[in-house]
Amino acid sequence: MGIKYLNDLGILLSGILAVALPVSNLAAKEIAIYRWVDVNNVVHFSQNLPKTDNYTQLSTVSSFKALSKEARQEKALQETSLQYADNVEQQKSAETDQDKATFEKNCQSAHLNIKMLTSYDEVLVTEERSDGIKTERVLSDKEKKEKLALSKKHVDLYCEK
Repeated sequence: MGIKYLNDLGILLSGILAVALPVSNLAAKEIAIYRWVDVNNVVHFSQNLPKTDNYTQLSTVSSFKALSKEARQEKALQETSLQYADNVEQQKSAETDQDKATFEKNCQSAHLNIKMLTSYDEVLVTEERSDGIKTERVLSDKEKKEKLALSKKHVDLYCEK
């Protein structure tokens, strides 16, 4: 039973090789495989030429090609460059997300300023002098109009349309 199985495996391998060879890569290297049956009726496969004359030569194609040292270094450099580019892209994405959050916060502040400046007749502001003392005062009508105009510009700048 074991010998029959090995013979069937040899036939199957031969069939697979016959089908695979025509569709393989033309730049691949051909590899010879030898099949023979020894005196004990055991089927052997090897890349080394058998001592007996009763063998069948099969061939296969290897698509593996070892890279030269320079090619490996170039590949490593390309991978490093791609990783660097990916890191830069992630950093840009994080900065963009942070910028969006800042713009949203500034937009909300501008809308609140407009609401406050248009809702009240008198607006009280707290200012700190150079000596550290805080003072409060009411905005003049001119200052109120200037701050309202500035807040509207901030809405145009920071709020999405």
